[in-house]
Amino acid sequence: MDADNAYLEAIRHGRYSEQVKGLRCKYDHVRTQFEDFITTYYLRPYLEQVLKLKESSPGSEGLRFYDLGCGTGDGYELLSKMAREARLSQFDTRLIQEDMLDQYKGIDLSVELLKEAENLFGDYEHVDFCKRDFSNGLPLEEGEEPYDLYFTSYGTLSHCTNEELEKLFTDMGKHANNGSLILADFLGRYSYEWQNLWTKNPEEVTYMDYVINYLYAEEDRDEVELSSFPMRLMTPDEVMAILDKAARNAGVKLEVERFFDRSLFVGRHIETGTYNGNPQPLRLMVSSLFERGLRTYFPDLKVDYKPRSGFDEFNAPLQVLAESWNSLVDYTMTLMEHYDSNEELLPYPPQTSVKPLERAYRVMRQTLEGSKGLYGDIRADLIEAQLGYAIRSLEMNLQQGKGLGHGLVGIIRVVK
Repeated sequence: MDADNAYLEAIRHGRYSEQVKGLRCKYDHVRTQFEDFITTYYLRPYLEQVLKLKESSPGSEGLRFYDLGCGTGDGYELLSKMAREARLSQFDTRLIQEDMLDQYKGIDLSVELLKEAENLFGDYEHVDFCKRDFSNGLPLEEGEEPYDLYFTSYGTLSHCTNEELEKLFTDMGKHANNGSLILADFLGRYSYEWQNLWTKNPEEVTYMDYVINYLYAEEDRDEVELSSFPMRLMTPDEVMAILDKAARNAGVKLEVERFFDRSLFVGRHIETGTYNGNPQPLRLMVSSLFERGLRTYFPDLKVDYKPRSGFDEFNAPLQVLAESWNSLVDYTMTLMEHYDSNEELLPYPPQTSVKPLERAYRVMRQTLEGSKGLYGDIRADLIEAQLGYAIRSLEMNLQQGKGLGHGLVGIIRVVK
């Protein structure tokens, strides 16, 4: 398969392993501080409901997770590190403790990725990895018990056709318990990263020709030959149409708890220009905000949004986010200039009707006001990190779950 070749190329170049960390790699700071956080933030309250139900049911077994397209064990790492709300005085913030897990099962087609998963997590109790193909439905052993969460991540389900998705959701609906969850992760159809592919007739552009060239520096992208593979682009309406058919086939209800967009301006292809003629180094710049000891060049952090004519419905929310993002960066630069002038009172933020931006302004002002007298490089290690979190809060509060981000994610509950 073309997708297998693409991931194998990335592994062989040392670009798709957890051990590789930095500003441009699979596990960059945007992945850990932005994308993983957003996924777990929205999933957590529904998973907490499952936990409470199990705790109130005498004799019930621990949590069971089925990770479809597990890659190098990404799902296990994300779920096991999911944080609960905790007080500052508490040490362990994990939502899922080791004794709560009955089984984590990860499947993938790539033997190379599974080897990486085994190296990283294979020694953990209740963790199993195996080679399976879910293009023909949910792979199950005879008598295999239902799972509490059927999990996918980072566009996994965009590898499937509509027919394959219908069969997969049908099988999950039949196999799951009443109340089980499905986290369905697709590529958003109207992501700014592939603005060239926007269409008013989705049936005209069903797939994109996807290439993993984002892990390479700009000067290296033209020097390597990389395989491409088709990836399905989705909107909530397209997902709902598939779920409706699958629910009827399975004789259950597949209720969408919510859709959310992830990575509206920091997705993997925002700086490659492969599918958008306006490449910007936004992911690298945001990742830099979280790098200790490194100061970020703020002018490159601003979004140069270019609307596409005829698509006002999708341009409008993205422009609001871009304008709010840029205003926050401008105000932070202003605060730092006044801070350097030793002014006792830092300037108040400009007026805005965008509530998430109003709060982000306030947080950045409080951060600089409270930083006087602290140790270290407070810009690199404190102010920039807080700006990164503030930008993340803008994305989370201004996203609409319409398929406008790199990822369109649905949280679905099985009701029997």
